[in-house]
Amino acid sequence: MHKVTHQWTSEITEAQWKAELEKSSVKFHVLVCWLAIIFNPIFGITDYHNIPDSWQHILVIRLTISVISLVPLLLRKQFSIPSYIIVFIPFLLISLQNAYTFGLIAIHNFTGHVLNYMALFIGAGMFILWRWQYSVFMVVLSMLATALFVNVSTTFTIEWVLVEGGLLLIVVAFFMILLIQTRYSLTVREIKARLALAAANDELLEQKEIIESKNKDITDSIRYARRIQESILPSQILIKKELNCFILYKPKDIVSGDFYWFAVKDDLIIIAAVDCTGHGVPGAFMSVLGNSILNQIVNENDIVNPSEILFQLDKRVRNALQQSADGKSQDGMDIGLCVIDKVNQKMGYAGAKRPLYLVRDGELSEIKVNKISIGGKIEEQPVFESVVLQMQANDMIYLSTDGYADQFGDAGKGKYMTKNFKKRLLSIQSDHLSTQAQTLDTEIDQWRGTEKQTDDILVIGVRF
Repeated sequence: MHKVTHQWTSEITEAQWKAELEKSSVKFHVLVCWLAIIFNPIFGITDYHNIPDSWQHILVIRLTISVISLVPLLLRKQFSIPSYIIVFIPFLLISLQNAYTFGLIAIHNFTGHVLNYMALFIGAGMFILWRWQYSVFMVVLSMLATALFVNVSTTFTIEWVLVEGGLLLIVVAFFMILLIQTRYSLTVREIKARLALAAANDELLEQKEIIESKNKDITDSIRYARRIQESILPSQILIKKELNCFILYKPKDIVSGDFYWFAVKDDLIIIAAVDCTGHGVPGAFMSVLGNSILNQIVNENDIVNPSEILFQLDKRVRNALQQSADGKSQDGMDIGLCVIDKVNQKMGYAGAKRPLYLVRDGELSEIKVNKISIGGKIEEQPVFESVVLQMQANDMIYLSTDGYADQFGDAGKGKYMTKNFKKRLLSIQSDHLSTQAQTLDTEIDQWRGTEKQTDDILVIGVRF
């Protein structure tokens, strides 16, 4: 059967599948092209606020790009111009426009512009179908243009740009290439199989094989994304050299919206458990953003006060996601953050919707925090308070996201619940740290039974 399937598929000519590919993708390409033509000049409103000295000539550039993009779009049928060429023109020109803008924007608008640039690449990866050579050409030319305009600018240096988001932009550009090529290859194979199916009933088996192949390719791509996400997480070996601790980290999907963060600043150790909006790929994008901003706040800006760290994190997340009181974006994160002074045996704690659990002398205390998340709609200026604790020998503290307590059990047992989580922490607090992690892992797996994991899980335990 397998040989027969490939025999029919091999009879599909290049002209046939290319025509079918064009037919399948033309609506999306034309729609995206129109959106670029219409909305690129409209986004000149942001230039008026972000680059007041240059917005007029950038508006001319935006309008020129729209006119250039409109000409082949209107002449597409007359000259039989492929739709991927039609959509390639505005994407390339807008990416060069974004590169040029790097030479004009102020420092405080840099992160937002990087995110806009990333959005362009992500949009291309989601909606465009063309051969990988087009993606490589666009990315290389865009990066060269960006380097050129940054180099002639007196505001930034190449090194600063790379640290402040340039490397992340390059990673996103790479994933755009990978995603477009994966989708292109999968789409071509799917088209060939569909045409072959019309010629033979035996192609029913090929349908199943294509679906399995598609799932494998997508999963492989996401697994590669997991490698990128894991590379930004601090080494648990390094953390355990500085702290007597355990970290239980169980993503719901291949990539996670929960992440742990760690830094050593002079005599202080800073550790956090962060729960981003969503899980899987959306949560992973938020985790990359949160990790990058925390690095800026602590490692670059030397801010070590817990409440000030959360205030700056909230402010920068809102700026990065361009959130406002009347906006629709609810994306953000919950966090528990400790600043530990091992010399003086003191610890400062601040949290956003995530409490701290302290076990001392066989009793568990809950250090409650502000019931407001980082990011989301701006109702009023958030206030994050710090709690300073004098630690004692053998004290145990626990940071966690809400994933552990929110797991559903099989046989209708419902959620595990926070009260059971605290009881379990109290019961294991005197055990060896590795034993505590194993007990928590086994406990939640047995509770779930046949139920699938419903959320990312992160628990951090530290013994003094």
